[in-house]
Amino acid sequence: MKTATLRGADPEHPASGSVTIDSRHVTLENVSITEAPDARVILTRNHDEPSGIRLGPLQSFSGTHRYELPADTQLDDYDSITIWCDKFSVPIGLARF
Repeated sequence: MKTATLRGADPEHPASGSVTIDSRHVTLENVSITEAPDARVILTRNHDEPSGIRLGPLQSFSGTHRYELPADTQLDDYDSITIWCDKFSVPIGLARF
């Protein structure tokens, strides 16, 4: 299991909380994330959104929620979670393991 602290991508997009990843799930815990349209949770390497695995829409901008990993995910290939705004093509939250 790996854990990381969620932070905002920049001063205009504050975020906080923690992220836990295990072989089956990514869990966002006690998060507070700037609201943005079309927010997505993406498993990434160096926060590279295009090559990441899209885990699904952000379920809520606060609280705790969980996302299932695809069965064939190789966790060693990834080192971060990116909360991404599809509408504006910008990151709004970042966590590095």
